[in-house]
Amino acid sequence: MASDFSRLMKQDFSDLEAAAKSWRGLSTTMDSLTDRHRRQVTGPLHQSWKGDDADAAFFYLEDVESRIGVVETEAMAIAEVLNTTRFWMEQSQTDLRNAVRRAEQDGFAVDNDGWVSDPTTSGLPRQDPDAQQIIADRSALLGEHRAAIDEALAAAHKASNDGARALAELNGDILTDPLSHDAAAESAQDVKDAMKAVGVQAPQIPADDPKAAADWWKALSPEERQTYTTLYPKQIGATDGLPSDVRDDANRTALAQEINLIQEGNWDEGFPGDTDETVNRRLSNLQVLNDRLEAADAAPKGKELYLLGYDSKDDGRAIIAMGNPDTAAHTGILVPGTNTNMDAVPGQLERIDRLQSAAESRSNGESVAMVTWLGYDAPEASATDFTSVGGTGRAEDAAPDLRQFVAGSHAAHDGSPSHTTVIGHSYGSTVVGAAAAGGSGLGADDVVAVGSPGMTVDEAEDLQMDPEHVWVGTAEDDAVADNTSDYTLGRDPTLGGFGGNNFEVDTHGHSGYWDSGPYGPSESLDNQGAIIAGRQPTEVPKEGSEMPPDAYVVPGL
Repeated sequence: MASDFSRLMKQDFSDLEAAAKSWRGLSTTMDSLTDRHRRQVTGPLHQSWKGDDADAAFFYLEDVESRIGVVETEAMAIAEVLNTTRFWMEQSQTDLRNAVRRAEQDGFAVDNDGWVSDPTTSGLPRQDPDAQQIIADRSALLGEHRAAIDEALAAAHKASNDGARALAELNGDILTDPLSHDAAAESAQDVKDAMKAVGVQAPQIPADDPKAAADWWKALSPEERQTYTTLYPKQIGATDGLPSDVRDDANRTALAQEINLIQEGNWDEGFPGDTDETVNRRLSNLQVLNDRLEAADAAPKGKELYLLGYDSKDDGRAIIAMGNPDTAAHTGILVPGTNTNMDAVPGQLERIDRLQSAAESRSNGESVAMVTWLGYDAPEASATDFTSVGGTGRAEDAAPDLRQFVAGSHAAHDGSPSHTTVIGHSYGSTVVGAAAAGGSGLGADDVVAVGSPGMTVDEAEDLQMDPEHVWVGTAEDDAVADNTSDYTLGRDPTLGGFGGNNFEVDTHGHSGYWDSGPYGPSESLDNQGAIIAGRQPTEVPKEGSEMPPDAYVVPGL
């Protein structure tokens, strides 16, 4: 039987390379099948198939999707393990061959088992002092060559053992046991363990710099991009500056993994420290989000949804685009306000749907994408706790993330950046104001505040942009705006002293800004659409300019 030395010296690793290529191909195929299954099977059925039978069938079909996703992930992990193992084995082989070459150059002999001997000292007289010195010098060098060969062989053994241990984590339960739900739930952790076993590190994405992240992504090979998206979906999906379709693919994978993890009772692996109550809240948030995404799988072009970020913790967070912001000529970003949580996501999507349609009607055929940005912890309205909704703390906390998202939208856009409008509703306008006033500004072309209780600033020019591109709309009977502006969140932006422009609002109440009129979009909605499309809305004059003497003061605070 050949020794490890002789095998490594002659080993051809093309079989490992071919195997890795095949596994990668399987993963890519599974990714394509998942997309086809969503858009051609479950997506269309969600539009019309209802009832108990439909629910039972969807449970089965979506389980199939989940399993396809697990195969995609584990196949990519196997390919990565094989490639990594091959790399280190080839490195060990190179080190071994170099060690042998150096030994032979120094006059030593290396046999087929890797044993190093010194034929040059075999005939020297042992009693001669000069010969003894030569033998001593050569013995030290001999030891170095033997150590180099041993180190190369040890490294090869480690690479082989690490690879075997990693592959053992990826045992293919999802393929061999069709009734194994645990296999799906444990897959993400298995992949993490496998990557750790072979020393594969998570992607080193430039932090908090969307432009640098975009450049990093562009510099990757197609294979590297696919690997990172499949094996590290949470990190890729959360990175501003990466393409929207990439983030959507990654986030949907991460979403499915989290749902499986919780449903099969393994949530302590992904959410250590959570209680039964908090993890049940997570699951509810995840299911609301997943159900809404699945319902839109067969949406027509331009109405498709892109999941650009989410967090299942507490009230939940979700950033969803309708239409692709990377290719749209105009992009609107709607920041919701008080009491918005994951349960409100379907309603927020209805709003951006209407805004997109209104903008398209004013865009002269140019494409429009809309985003609902629940990327922050929206305050809760409470009669006993005024702090969260009456203070700027939540807005200040959210501001850097909103600025980074807008910068990421610009960095990910194909060609010149899209004309970008950021709309804040209710406390969302406070978030928009804080984001625009802080740092280097928001980077939006236009800013819209509807039903605003204040934007944290005294004047529109404090938003670090041309006040002519600051737009304010408030219904006459908006009780929230009427009763909360000019107190703790900033000056009433509808007043003349604030600056900017007011647009015509013909709807009622605090949540009617996206209502339709009797013959089509309301003027409120149409004017927002015009701004998103870079067109002129119907303006109305501002009234008043004086700040009340008790501005920014709430008795008892």
